[in-house]
Amino acid sequence: MPGEYEIDVVDDDGEEPSAEALAELAAVSEAETDSTSAVEAALEATRRELEEQRRLALTAVARYRDAALAAEPELPPELVSGQTVEEVDASLAAARSTVASIRQRLSEGAESSMRGFPAGAPARLGGSTEGLSAAEKIARGLERRARAT
Repeated sequence: MPGEYEIDVVDDDGEEPSAEALAELAAVSEAETDSTSAVEAALEATRRELEEQRRLALTAVARYRDAALAAEPELPPELVSGQTVEEVDASLAAARSTVASIRQRLSEGAESSMRGFPAGAPARLGGSTEGLSAAEKIARGLERRARAT
């Protein structure tokens, strides 16, 4: 039988135990072996279940992240990450703060451009010199210079 082995057992008086006592010891030993095997099998099943639950939790967190991003499309997906719902919530808050800060800067920039500062190059002074002769262009330039001083 598997698990059976011969044990040389002697009591305090130097006598060998009876066949009944040896049989009982063998039965206890076999029961312990069976019990250990059952515990190891239960442990392995628990490990598999734990891994499955971890996989399901990660899938749920990814779906939560996707739903949050779909609800707030202005948030850049690369700013939102995390392995748990709490981590995703924290990165969502940080992303909202970043987007709000950028919006504020952009609106401040738009306000400063509306304060009367023209965009682009300043308007040219005077009319076009197109169609003027060289002498007329020189005369106009000298007039401008005289006005400037």
